[in-house]
Amino acid sequence: MSLFILVAGVMGVFLFVAGSRQPRLAVFVAAVLWLLYAYYETRILDGTLCDANCNIRVDLVLFFPILGIATFCAYRAHERPPGQPTVVGWALGAIGLIIAALLTAAFGYIAVAWAVGAAALALGAYAVKLMFMAKRS
Repeated sequence: MSLFILVAGVMGVFLFVAGSRQPRLAVFVAAVLWLLYAYYETRILDGTLCDANCNIRVDLVLFFPILGIATFCAYRAHERPPGQPTVVGWALGAIGLIIAALLTAAFGYIAVAWAVGAAALALGAYAVKLMFMAKRS
């Protein structure tokens, strides 16, 4: 078993436990992103997504910053009292939905992928709207 899979699985379970004790959307989004990354790593390890000659992992340049930002936002959301959702929280929710849409499309559920993709676009548009409304105030 790869160390990446083990760490990602432990982080996902830890965040789900933390989210069940003090429910926050950012904590659950981060947990789902970590578990999706663990699943992705298992597909890389067994050769489904990458053959034996694929040793350059440029994909981690994209995944690690997203996971780091999601974990940081989950930590901040867990530590502060409940309040209004932040723009970063909405944006991370949209990223999580985009990843879910890509996974459902990969498994052949095209109609579900379109619906989840539309929800991601709506959530992202709402985050942009919140960002511009906050600048006006």
